[in-house]
Amino acid sequence: MPAYPPAMPLPRRPRAIVFDMDGTLLDTEAVHRSAMRAAADGLGLDFPDALFLELVGVHRDANIVRLSDHFVGDFPVEAFYDDADARFEEMWHAGVPLRPGARETLAWLAARGLPMAIATSTSSPSAEQRLAHAGLLDIFAAVVTRSDVTRPKPDGEAFTLAAGRLGVDPRDCVAVEDSPNGLRAAAAAGMMALLIPDLVPPGPDAVVLAHAILPDLVAVRALIDAALPTG
Repeated sequence: MPAYPPAMPLPRRPRAIVFDMDGTLLDTEAVHRSAMRAAADGLGLDFPDALFLELVGVHRDANIVRLSDHFVGDFPVEAFYDDADARFEEMWHAGVPLRPGARETLAWLAARGLPMAIATSTSSPSAEQRLAHAGLLDIFAAVVTRSDVTRPKPDGEAFTLAAGRLGVDPRDCVAVEDSPNGLRAAAAAGMMALLIPDLVPPGPDAVVLAHAILPDLVAVRALIDAALPTG
Protein backbone atom coordinates (compact mmCIF):
# COMPACT_ATOMS: atom_id res chain seq x y z
CA MET A 1 0.00 0.00 0.00
CA PRO A 2 1.38 3.44 -0.88
CA ALA A 3 2.30 5.82 1.92
CA TYR A 4 -0.43 8.26 2.91
CA PRO A 5 -0.48 10.99 5.56
CA PRO A 6 -0.56 9.57 9.10
CA ALA A 7 -4.05 9.11 10.50
CA MET A 8 -5.03 12.01 12.74
CA PRO A 9 -7.36 11.46 15.72
CA LEU A 10 -11.05 11.62 14.91
CA PRO A 11 -12.38 15.16 15.43
CA ARG A 12 -15.42 14.01 17.39
CA ARG A 13 -16.49 11.07 19.49
CA PRO A 14 -18.15 8.59 17.10
CA ARG A 15 -21.69 7.69 18.07
CA ALA A 16 -22.43 5.30 15.19
CA ILE A 17 -20.61 3.52 12.37
CA VAL A 18 -21.87 3.17 8.80
CA PHE A 19 -20.18 0.60 6.58
CA ASP A 20 -20.19 0.03 2.88
CA MET A 21 -20.70 -3.67 2.15
CA ASP A 22 -18.95 -5.06 -0.97
CA GLY A 23 -15.20 -4.62 -0.82
CA THR A 24 -15.35 -3.15 2.68
CA LEU A 25 -16.80 -5.98 4.77
CA LEU A 26 -17.40 -8.68 2.17
CA ASP A 27 -14.47 -9.63 -0.05
CA THR A 28 -16.66 -9.76 -3.14
CA GLU A 29 -15.15 -7.37 -5.65
CA ALA A 30 -12.69 -9.92 -7.03
CA VAL A 31 -15.60 -12.37 -7.37
CA HIS A 32 -17.57 -9.76 -9.34
CA ARG A 33 -14.57 -9.26 -11.60
CA SER A 34 -14.24 -12.98 -12.30
CA ALA A 35 -17.98 -13.35 -12.96
CA MET A 36 -18.12 -10.37 -15.32
CA ARG A 37 -15.01 -11.45 -17.19
CA ALA A 38 -16.45 -14.94 -17.72
CA ALA A 39 -19.78 -13.50 -18.87
CA ALA A 40 -17.98 -11.25 -21.36
CA ASP A 41 -15.91 -14.20 -22.60
CA GLY A 42 -19.15 -16.08 -23.24
CA LEU A 43 -20.23 -13.23 -25.50
CA GLY A 44 -16.88 -13.12 -27.28
CA LEU A 45 -15.95 -9.80 -25.65
CA ASP A 46 -12.75 -8.65 -23.97
CA PHE A 47 -13.26 -7.34 -20.44
CA PRO A 48 -10.13 -5.43 -19.34
CA ASP A 49 -9.35 -4.76 -15.69
CA ALA A 50 -9.40 -1.02 -16.33
CA LEU A 51 -13.06 -1.25 -17.34
CA PHE A 52 -13.99 -3.26 -14.27
CA LEU A 53 -12.30 -0.78 -11.95
CA GLU A 54 -14.52 1.96 -13.37
CA LEU A 55 -17.55 -0.04 -12.20
CA VAL A 56 -16.43 -0.62 -8.60
CA GLY A 57 -18.52 1.21 -6.02
CA VAL A 58 -20.97 2.40 -8.68
CA HIS A 59 -24.65 1.40 -8.85
CA ARG A 60 -25.83 -0.87 -11.64
CA ASP A 61 -27.83 1.71 -13.59
CA ALA A 62 -24.70 3.78 -14.15
CA ASN A 63 -22.64 0.67 -14.86
CA ILE A 64 -25.05 -0.37 -17.60
CA VAL A 65 -24.51 2.99 -19.28
CA ARG A 66 -20.73 2.64 -18.99
CA LEU A 67 -20.72 -0.89 -20.40
CA SER A 68 -22.98 0.10 -23.27
CA ASP A 69 -20.64 2.98 -24.09
CA HIS A 70 -17.60 0.70 -23.96
CA PHE A 71 -19.01 -2.15 -26.03
CA VAL A 72 -20.05 -0.10 -29.01
CA GLY A 73 -22.98 -1.57 -30.87
CA ASP A 74 -25.86 -3.73 -29.74
CA PHE A 75 -24.46 -4.83 -26.37
CA PRO A 76 -26.72 -7.56 -24.87
CA VAL A 77 -26.75 -6.06 -21.39
CA GLU A 78 -29.50 -8.30 -20.01
CA ALA A 79 -27.79 -11.49 -21.15
CA PHE A 80 -24.47 -10.21 -19.80
CA TYR A 81 -25.85 -9.48 -16.34
CA ASP A 82 -27.97 -12.63 -16.20
CA ASP A 83 -24.83 -14.70 -16.80
CA ALA A 84 -22.58 -12.60 -14.55
CA ASP A 85 -25.11 -12.64 -11.70
CA ALA A 86 -25.56 -16.41 -11.94
CA ARG A 87 -21.80 -16.95 -11.90
CA PHE A 88 -21.41 -14.57 -8.96
CA GLU A 89 -24.06 -16.36 -6.91
CA GLU A 90 -22.45 -19.73 -7.59
CA MET A 91 -19.02 -18.51 -6.49
CA TRP A 92 -20.43 -16.54 -3.56
CA HIS A 93 -22.32 -19.47 -2.13
CA ALA A 94 -19.23 -21.63 -2.53
CA GLY A 95 -17.64 -19.34 0.04
CA VAL A 96 -16.42 -15.76 -0.17
CA PRO A 97 -14.30 -14.58 2.75
CA LEU A 98 -14.73 -11.40 4.69
CA ARG A 99 -12.21 -8.61 4.48
CA PRO A 100 -9.41 -9.01 7.05
CA GLY A 101 -10.55 -8.18 10.57
CA ALA A 102 -14.20 -7.70 9.60
CA ARG A 103 -15.87 -10.08 12.02
CA GLU A 104 -13.61 -9.13 14.93
CA THR A 105 -14.10 -5.40 14.32
CA LEU A 106 -17.88 -5.70 14.14
CA ALA A 107 -17.95 -7.71 17.38
CA TRP A 108 -15.71 -5.16 19.06
CA LEU A 109 -17.95 -2.26 18.01
CA ALA A 110 -21.08 -4.10 19.13
CA ALA A 111 -19.53 -4.80 22.54
CA ARG A 112 -19.03 -1.06 22.99
CA GLY A 113 -22.64 -0.28 22.21
CA LEU A 114 -21.98 1.58 18.97
CA PRO A 115 -24.95 1.23 16.60
CA MET A 116 -24.03 0.17 13.08
CA ALA A 117 -25.62 0.41 9.65
CA ILE A 118 -24.91 -0.58 6.07
CA ALA A 119 -25.04 1.86 3.13
CA THR A 120 -24.55 -0.08 -0.09
CA SER A 121 -25.04 0.36 -3.84
CA THR A 122 -26.31 -3.23 -4.03
CA SER A 123 -30.08 -3.50 -4.31
CA SER A 124 -32.52 -5.38 -2.07
CA PRO A 125 -32.94 -8.25 -1.46
CA SER A 126 -29.44 -9.15 -2.67
CA ALA A 127 -27.73 -6.99 -0.07
CA GLU A 128 -29.60 -8.51 2.84
CA GLN A 129 -29.11 -12.02 1.46
CA ARG A 130 -25.34 -11.55 1.23
CA LEU A 131 -25.15 -10.22 4.78
CA ALA A 132 -27.27 -13.08 6.06
CA HIS A 133 -25.15 -15.64 4.18
CA ALA A 134 -22.06 -14.17 5.84
CA GLY A 135 -23.73 -14.28 9.27
CA LEU A 136 -23.62 -10.49 9.63
CA LEU A 137 -27.17 -9.28 9.01
CA ASP A 138 -28.31 -9.25 12.64
CA ILE A 139 -25.37 -7.06 13.67
CA PHE A 140 -26.77 -4.02 11.85
CA ALA A 141 -29.57 -1.84 13.15
CA ALA A 142 -30.24 -0.54 9.62
CA VAL A 143 -29.45 -1.63 6.08
CA VAL A 144 -29.77 1.01 3.35
CA THR A 145 -29.54 -0.33 -0.20
CA ARG A 146 -29.77 1.05 -3.73
CA SER A 147 -33.48 0.27 -3.54
CA ASP A 148 -33.96 2.80 -0.72
CA VAL A 149 -32.58 5.90 -2.41
CA THR A 150 -33.32 8.03 -5.44
CA ARG A 151 -29.81 9.49 -5.61
CA PRO A 152 -27.22 6.70 -5.24
CA LYS A 153 -23.52 7.07 -4.49
CA PRO A 154 -21.59 9.34 -5.01
CA ASP A 155 -24.53 11.34 -3.65
CA GLY A 156 -24.63 11.24 0.14
CA GLU A 157 -28.29 10.17 0.38
CA ALA A 158 -27.58 6.56 1.38
CA PHE A 159 -25.30 7.60 4.24
CA THR A 160 -27.66 10.36 5.39
CA LEU A 161 -30.57 7.92 5.39
CA ALA A 162 -28.53 5.35 7.33
CA ALA A 163 -27.68 7.94 10.00
CA GLY A 164 -31.34 8.94 10.19
CA ARG A 165 -32.42 5.34 10.73
CA LEU A 166 -29.87 5.07 13.54
CA GLY A 167 -31.08 8.34 15.06
CA VAL A 168 -27.62 9.89 14.93
CA ASP A 169 -26.41 13.13 13.35
CA PRO A 170 -24.32 12.24 10.26
CA ARG A 171 -21.49 14.40 11.61
CA ASP A 172 -21.22 12.04 14.58
CA CYS A 173 -20.98 8.95 12.37
CA VAL A 174 -17.85 7.25 11.08
CA ALA A 175 -18.25 5.97 7.53
CA VAL A 176 -16.04 3.14 6.28
CA GLU A 177 -15.60 2.72 2.51
CA ASP A 178 -13.32 0.97 0.04
CA SER A 179 -13.98 2.85 -3.21
CA PRO A 180 -13.48 6.46 -4.32
CA ASN A 181 -17.15 6.65 -5.34
CA GLY A 182 -18.29 5.56 -1.89
CA LEU A 183 -15.83 7.91 -0.21
CA ARG A 184 -17.35 10.84 -2.10
CA ALA A 185 -20.78 9.81 -0.84
CA ALA A 186 -19.65 9.53 2.78
CA ALA A 187 -17.93 12.91 2.63
CA ALA A 188 -21.00 14.48 0.99
CA ALA A 189 -23.08 13.28 3.97
CA GLY A 190 -20.69 15.06 6.35
CA MET A 191 -19.46 11.90 8.04
CA MET A 192 -15.98 11.20 9.34
CA ALA A 193 -15.00 9.19 6.27
CA LEU A 194 -12.39 6.43 6.41
CA LEU A 195 -11.09 4.70 3.29
CA ILE A 196 -9.69 1.17 3.14
CA PRO A 197 -8.69 0.72 -0.51
CA ASP A 198 -9.53 -2.63 -2.07
CA LEU A 199 -9.11 -3.05 -5.83
CA VAL A 200 -9.27 0.63 -6.81
CA PRO A 201 -6.27 2.69 -5.73
CA PRO A 202 -7.24 6.04 -4.23
CA GLY A 203 -6.72 9.14 -6.35
CA PRO A 204 -5.55 12.56 -5.21
CA ASP A 205 -9.04 13.58 -4.09
CA ALA A 206 -9.10 10.72 -1.57
CA VAL A 207 -6.45 12.43 0.52
CA VAL A 208 -8.71 15.49 0.68
CA LEU A 209 -12.04 13.71 1.26
CA ALA A 210 -10.95 10.94 3.64
CA HIS A 211 -10.23 11.68 7.26
CA ALA A 212 -7.80 8.78 6.99
CA ILE A 213 -6.71 6.17 4.45
CA LEU A 214 -6.09 2.97 6.36
CA PRO A 215 -4.69 -0.47 5.51
CA ASP A 216 -7.46 -2.59 7.06
CA LEU A 217 -10.38 -2.80 9.48
CA VAL A 218 -8.05 -3.43 12.40
CA ALA A 219 -6.68 0.08 11.88
CA VAL A 220 -10.25 1.43 11.77
CA ARG A 221 -10.92 -0.16 15.14
CA ALA A 222 -7.79 1.40 16.64
CA LEU A 223 -8.75 4.87 15.39
CA ILE A 224 -12.26 4.59 16.82
CA ASP A 225 -10.95 3.19 20.10
CA ALA A 226 -8.72 6.21 20.57
CA ALA A 227 -11.75 8.52 20.20
CA LEU A 228 -13.96 6.76 22.74
CA PRO A 229 -14.07 7.84 26.40
CA THR A 230 -12.04 5.72 28.78
CA GLY A 231 -13.25 4.19 32.00
